[in-house]
Amino acid sequence: MPNAIHLSRNLRLLYAYWFLREFQLWIPVWIVFLTIDQGFSLTAVTAAEGLFLVGVVALEVPTGAVADKWGRSRSMALGAFFLGISVLIFAFTTSFAILLASFMLWSVAHTLMSGADMALLFDTLKLSGREAEYERIAGRGAALNWSGVGVATLLGGPVAALVDIRFTIFLGAATSLATALVALAIWEPPQARGDRPAEPYLRSIKLAFREVSATADLRAVILLAGVAMAALEAVHYLVQPFLIDRDIEVGVAFSLLQVPLFAAGMLGALFAARVAGQNGTRRALFVIPLAGAAGCLALALTPGLGAYAALPVVILVGSMLHPISTGYVNRRVGSERRATVLSMQGMVVSLVMAAMAPALGFFTDTWGLGVAFSACAAVAIAALVMFGKPLAGARETVESPVVAPVVGEA
Repeated sequence: MPNAIHLSRNLRLLYAYWFLREFQLWIPVWIVFLTIDQGFSLTAVTAAEGLFLVGVVALEVPTGAVADKWGRSRSMALGAFFLGISVLIFAFTTSFAILLASFMLWSVAHTLMSGADMALLFDTLKLSGREAEYERIAGRGAALNWSGVGVATLLGGPVAALVDIRFTIFLGAATSLATALVALAIWEPPQARGDRPAEPYLRSIKLAFREVSATADLRAVILLAGVAMAALEAVHYLVQPFLIDRDIEVGVAFSLLQVPLFAAGMLGALFAARVAGQNGTRRALFVIPLAGAAGCLALALTPGLGAYAALPVVILVGSMLHPISTGYVNRRVGSERRATVLSMQGMVVSLVMAAMAPALGFFTDTWGLGVAFSACAAVAIAALVMFGKPLAGARETVESPVVAPVVGEA
């Protein structure tokens, strides 16, 4: 049985992993790099993003099963390594074919990391009897994701203006390789199988799908949270076009106006456990998409730079969905299939975004940002209408999320 120091070390390494994975200095300027420096239209960029997401859809569950069978920390490390290579290719994008090659390798990287970290976190906490703290610590991890993006956004614009955008991309590739080394240092908790032997790879995927399809509330959470997350995350595609549309040039102001959005995401993730603990998981999963849709409609209808005020609201509420929904899923799925089932939610997010990304690019190029923001609101509301009913009669989680600080925690 591992000691408390061993488990605390795991949490510290996970925190470092989450921050470094998202600390990419090219984040605030990548769309500018492709559309202005390299001459791509926004429709072409979002079409490539859509194909990336198709790759993610195809790979999410198979790579989740890889993490369950051969190790979550190894899967995370391999994903971070592939991310570094794909970012390096991205720096030399001169044609749609090169862009697509970068994005396809990126999809492999993304799916190797997706779900594996959340499954590893839950198993780490469960070994020390702290699984009730999952939402709070997962929220802290999501906040570190956002802080990594936020710091990178704050620095990325000035660095790009001082040197050039391609330099920020090279630094991002190096950061990804450092992230892989951190992942390799994470201790792998043993999976609780009882006396059962390890399942064959393909059979584990089949059983995971069977378990989700047979459990109405589990299926509803995966679908509702996945579609709503896609709708609200898709707003990120529109932030840089929004700033350019409002005559904000690339530089310090361009970066500074994006930083509050990542701060909002960080706050939302930190408060996710409190929201779920005080209101219940099911109620939170109903209210969050409605609040996000209202923010998207405000963005669509408010003229000028004043619409910017709605952006932090959309980002804040959207960032609560992942810690809350994955906590619900973790408590209903065994360790041997945990990463596989968690990857199904990622698959839903990617499937919806694969359709939304090129659509939003087309809407923006053809009719303007107002129509694109309205589409995000419509998808969030549709998620509630289509998948909310099974949750209305479901029981709450057996273990409520911990919302108060724990003395002596890592």
